[in-house]
Amino acid sequence: MTVTRKHGIYAITIGATTLGGITRQNIATGTEVRGEPSSGEVWARFQALYAQKIAPGFTTQAIATALAAVGATGWSLASHGSGLALYAQKHADGSTRASGSSHRKYQFTKGILAPRTLDVDHRGDATLTFEAVIAYDGSNDPLAITDAAAIPSITSDAERFTLGPVAIGGISLPEVRRFSIDFGLDVVSEGADSDVWDTFASVRTQQTVLTLRGIDVEWLKAANIPLIGKAGTHANTTIYLRKRAQGSTFVANGTAEHIKFTADGLAWIDQAFDAGENDAAETALTMRLRYDGTNAPLTTNTASAIT
Repeated sequence: MTVTRKHGIYAITIGATTLGGITRQNIATGTEVRGEPSSGEVWARFQALYAQKIAPGFTTQAIATALAAVGATGWSLASHGSGLALYAQKHADGSTRASGSSHRKYQFTKGILAPRTLDVDHRGDATLTFEAVIAYDGSNDPLAITDAAAIPSITSDAERFTLGPVAIGGISLPEVRRFSIDFGLDVVSEGADSDVWDTFASVRTQQTVLTLRGIDVEWLKAANIPLIGKAGTHANTTIYLRKRAQGSTFVANGTAEHIKFTADGLAWIDQAFDAGENDAAETALTMRLRYDGTNAPLTTNTASAIT
């Protein structure tokens, strides 16, 4: 047998937005097939497909575009006419990529697209991972596949962000090595009447958690983050992602192209001291967020100056 087809990842479309910087994409069908032996027999005589929970996901480095399009609390596919589409880009035998309508499109029209995690390391590029909980609209399959599709144009892929200044509860934390957000969205889908596909999706709860790791052991200090923790508010808790400049180093701090997070919650030192032989000791901070009655627990500004 010979290889006649090869496909790879491409950009994602979210409504009218084409999202580049994709580093991973996947589609799980969540198929549940049952068939158990009965009557004391060794083998099952009956099998059937009982349920499917289709779950597409992807990871992007285009953090600002993704957050501006989706937000921290998720995005309804049904509220946007073109929903969510993933593409399998066809490779050209003897060349690079195929042209024209020769690619594969995976279209989803109902459900919720949810941010899952944001991660960035010292000198690394931030990545943002999404997963979608898909529902059936009553007439179209939850996943529609087009085998002869054109792919959208990627007009720009100029977004890369890395660690910037951090302040928790009014205390500036130096020497940060890692920052992550667990958006904590509990998205559930519901079905009834023994239908194979669920028909309703909603956000049940959200519990966002921030984590920071750094090499300044004095994060844990009465004047900084005391042993009993420190409450932070949107007014005194800011975390920046610094935008890299194409062909240079960073976009100037005063230019409103960086990402700014503010948060409200209780921060505590989870790991006071962690080191191996001759390694820099690391300290780890966790901040569990809460609703202050006015602002969402985590607010995002994708066009901010660093101040």
